[in-house]
Amino acid sequence: MEQPVATPRVNEIFLARFERWALPRMAAALPAWVTPDTLTLVALVGTAMTAAGYVLAGESLLWLHVASLGYVVHWWGDSLDGTLARVRDIRREKYGFFVDHQADAISSAAIFIALGAGPLMRMPLALGILVGFLLMMNLVSMVEIARGVFKISFYGGGPTELRIVMIAAGTAVWAFGNPTTVLWGEVWTAFDLFGLVAVPGVAVLYLSSAARETVLISRLDPRPTPGASAAQAREPDRPDGGAR
Repeated sequence: MEQPVATPRVNEIFLARFERWALPRMAAALPAWVTPDTLTLVALVGTAMTAAGYVLAGESLLWLHVASLGYVVHWWGDSLDGTLARVRDIRREKYGFFVDHQADAISSAAIFIALGAGPLMRMPLALGILVGFLLMMNLVSMVEIARGVFKISFYGGGPTELRIVMIAAGTAVWAFGNPTTVLWGEVWTAFDLFGLVAVPGVAVLYLSSAARETVLISRLDPRPTPGASAAQAREPDRPDGGAR
């Protein structure tokens, strides 16, 4: 039976060396009953914890610790599901591609909608960040399809660093009591200010990354010479039947 070919991975995040050291060891220590699908479900449980923590932060900022713990749980499950498949040599490239991308889309939507529904960030800003993340996820998928590379890092950053930033932000808001400031005659929270920077930042990240990938893929798939296709069509049949 033909074995699936693993998609090359590009992981150049700041914590890549740590993850390459830690994740295979954690995966190897897991009991046999734990499967990649089990870990994907664990990641979604972490998503639910983070979303609930953000919504319930209106009752008490202590819920932000639950949101932070949810990020850790999500990292553990999301990072280990593919690692476990590789360690045990039970990769399902097409199935894993589909399930992981669906789970990531659900997680992104749940977390940022919950962030906007709670007391921390205005919904338009949360939705703006969500749109940017969905565009980045689409870019990752298209790069994997177009040039067979699973690229999970851009400019040295990736999902792990984002989780750390969100945990740090939540901890700071809890410590300082969700501080606010007045800008343009309106009250803005610390997360609002983060959103004001993040929305254009994600837009620039997406546009620059998409432009760079477009140039690279254009070089890998150059424009055909005018008339070349017509000339090939006029060629007589070859003895090999036209095989390339």
